Amino acid sequence: MTAGTNRGPVGRMYYFVYQFQVFMLVMMRMNAMIMIAPFFSSDVIPFRIKALVSFLVSLVIFPVVASKGAYQIPGDMGGYALMVLQEIAIGLFIGFLVSLIFSAFQLSGEFFAVQLGFGINEVLDPVAQVSVPLVGQFKNLIGLLVLLVMNGHHMMLQGIYRSYELAPIMSVEKAFLGGLMKHVVYTFSGMFMVALKIALPIVGIIFLLEISMGVLSKVAPQMNIMMLGFPFKITVAFVVMIGITPLIVRIMWVSLERVFAFISRVLANWPG
Repeated sequence: MTAGTNRGPVGRMYYFVYQFQVFMLVMMRMNAMIMIAPFFSSDVIPFRIKALVSFLVSLVIFPVVASKGAYQIPGDMGGYALMVLQEIAIGLFIGFLVSLIFSAFQLSGEFFAVQLGFGINEVLDPVAQVSVPLVGQFKNLIGLLVLLVMNGHHMMLQGIYRSYELAPIMSVEKAFLGGLMKHVVYTFSGMFMVALKIALPIVGIIFLLEISMGVLSKVAPQMNIMMLGFPFKITVAFVVMIGITPLIVRIMWVSLERVFAFISRVLANWPG
């Protein structure tokens, strides 16, 4: 095939056919990330739209990845099936790291709801498909808005693109899995810290209110503190939450920036 044919439509078609196995590997990693990452994995988005986004983004990335020769396609079906599983595992790992930070947003709502007695008031989270307190769902939606405002969905696509060059393999060796587990444990610990930062102002104020009402019940035992204190706690907690909303948004913004920076470091120091 001549160089002129390579530059024409027919040449590009032949190139795509010959590199179709590489394209499938690229799309498997992209599709795995979209199926678990926040915003992309929401059931509000139809499955066909997710598949279409995965296909189109993979179609754009594929020529660059194929030209760099990142993949060595094996000659047998078993070896290729293992490569597909590796691609799916890497995509799930990257999407899982981002989804953990949104678990922190929901966890902060859990802290808030338990202190107020709202634990029984739960709604279905369309992203995670689990029942969460209403306050946790509210904070999760704020986190999604922050993600979109800071172009976090673009950062996730950029991260998966960089992974084709920096994270070519996924091994089951002990040293390899140990390196990945360190990153997961670090992200889990960061999740609890973020949840505590978001919930601490409200939980601390509720704790002080509980102490105050306990002292008041001793001073004036004839008052029904439980009936008076429950609506008072709810009012104060929601007023405080509205007042510190800019602080919550700032914490979420910084947390998402740190997560994306952490994913970049993970890819740059990929164990393989």
